[in-house]
Amino acid sequence: MSRYVIIGAGAVGATTAAELHLAGREVVLVARGAHLAALQESGLRYIRPDGITTLRLPVVGSPEELKLRSDDVLVLATKTQDADAALAAWAWQPVDDGVAAVRLPLLTLQNGLDSERSALRRFATVFGAVSWSPSSHVVAGEVVSPAAPLAGVFWIGRYPGGTDSRLADIAADFTAANLAVEVVSDIVAFKAGKLLTILPNALDALYAPSPLRDRAGELLRAEARSAFAAAGIRAADLVGETKQDISGFVIHAIPDHDRGGSSTWQSLVRGAPVESEFLNGEVVLLARLHGGEAPANAAIQSRIARAAADHAPARSLTDDDLLLTLPQLAD
Repeated sequence: MSRYVIIGAGAVGATTAAELHLAGREVVLVARGAHLAALQESGLRYIRPDGITTLRLPVVGSPEELKLRSDDVLVLATKTQDADAALAAWAWQPVDDGVAAVRLPLLTLQNGLDSERSALRRFATVFGAVSWSPSSHVVAGEVVSPAAPLAGVFWIGRYPGGTDSRLADIAADFTAANLAVEVVSDIVAFKAGKLLTILPNALDALYAPSPLRDRAGELLRAEARSAFAAAGIRAADLVGETKQDISGFVIHAIPDHDRGGSSTWQSLVRGAPVESEFLNGEVVLLARLHGGEAPANAAIQSRIARAAADHAPARSLTDDDLLLTLPQLAD
């Protein structure tokens, strides 16, 4: 049975580790900063619709603190902007059979389209994943996971395409851990499909809900569709094309633990770097690589970068600011 080394203890990483641990699978969680200190001192305060559990998960702060094994599966669960540094830190670590970690299978959980390409520079076997998770991480040592009975939904596949026999074992372990999983042969299409759905994350972090914000989100998605078409990338319809049963993926209200917003909103609340360069910025990059532009995505990427640098409170900007940022919405 594999051990899962989950690199990144945020909302998705900690939820995945917690559910695998509760299902009897062996896990090691890799964290940093105040979150690491809290996990080491008090354990993970795991908040679910049916109550609060404190989990004493094995946790380390760096690859040097862990002796890797040949049966390990590395699960990269950092934010996208932190992925390359984490890949570099873990890739050449020794494994007990005398080879480097680059020979271990690596499963990437990042949003966007960039992490798998970075991983393949170093790791021979890269499995990409799309994750649906309403979990949130705002307080050190704590993760709120409101979906039940399924805690999350995953689509996984070998990158850049195809499948692999080891994916069936990973899928079986995840399924046993209240995580719905479907193995797909075109993981890039599913990652592009998710990117379409989360392009408005920066808008959610910056602005209060409004009809103008909704129009801005559609503008961002329209640019993305054009960029995907120019790049020859198909965007899958995650719900329409899924073959797995996700009827158990139901988000419940947890008293005193309302989900405030998207992962980008959570980053802005914590004062952490945002991943918009790999969401809106991915659309900008694809458009420019193929002779076009994505001005709305470029403008939102710039606006949230300034807001993060200024430590602006989440959703503190107004529709007036949105019109200044995207004047085309006034047409």
